[in-house]
Amino acid sequence: MPGLLTLRDFKGPVITVECKPCGQRGELDRKALVKQFGASMRFVDLRRRMAMGCDKMHCFDGQDRCGTGFPCLLEAAVAFGLQNPG
Repeated sequence: MPGLLTLRDFKGPVITVECKPCGQRGELDRKALVKQFGASMRFVDLRRRMAMGCDKMHCFDGQDRCGTGFPCLLEAAVAFGLQNPG
C-alpha cells in the first residue's frame, strides 16, 4: 500500500518502541533493523513483530488493542496511518 512508512523513510539512528498499557519501552538500532528486515520493512509490520505474544494483539472479539507504537515517529513529526486504540 502506498503511503505506509518504511524503515527507509525514517532517517534517525534509533527507533523507540513502547507500549503504554504494558509500561514497556525500548530502543532499536535502525541500521540493524534494516540489515535484518530490509529497508522496505513497513512500520505497521515491524509493530506486529515487536508485539508478538501480546495478549491484547488479538482479543476475543478480533480487535487489536495492543498499545505498541513508535514515539520516535511522532517526535520526528512524521505522519503515519497507525491508530492508537483508546
